[in-house]
Amino acid sequence: MAENREEEGLLLLRKLESKQVSSLLHSLVDGVCHRCQPSYQEYSDVWSLQQWWSVVDTYQSVIKAAVRGAHTKDMIYQELQAMSEDLKQIVVDVINSRREEVQSQLLTETHNISQAVLSDFDWKVKLIMSSDKISSVQEPVVSLDLDVGVGEENKIHSIELNKEELSKLINSLEGANKVVQQLKA
Repeated sequence: MAENREEEGLLLLRKLESKQVSSLLHSLVDGVCHRCQPSYQEYSDVWSLQQWWSVVDTYQSVIKAAVRGAHTKDMIYQELQAMSEDLKQIVVDVINSRREEVQSQLLTETHNISQAVLSDFDWKVKLIMSSDKISSVQEPVVSLDLDVGVGEENKIHSIELNKEELSKLINSLEGANKVVQQLKA
């Protein structure tokens, strides 16, 4: 059902002239970049409200997917196979001309997922010799102090990790580092 709706959204552009299509798509890119988005009133004589939503959702999804996936012209053409060649070319031209803006906005949105930033850390290794229940434990523990900044305010979060927990933390940080390096490339 979602595929039919997307195909309907793709085909609805046929109701516009090619100059209007280009203008609309650039406006939709502006909407993706959180600038002035086109309004339904401008196109109310062409589409119903539900059709308008379908056009906006479909093309903003196509634009984001093409930029996020670094799609080539052929890949975009394949995604838009239901459209005529001249409309496909207009869509590809708009995506290619505004690719850097959309990519920058998508990266900004991803970056803004969390406002917290690790500004500093301190660690100590301790050896737990015994507890109130066991006379001899002799277990190494890492005491980790994380200085996390949210805006202008910094908070220190202290945690103690045993060997297994420390290993899991290191593995997750290495995984996060790999993702960051892939995004930079």
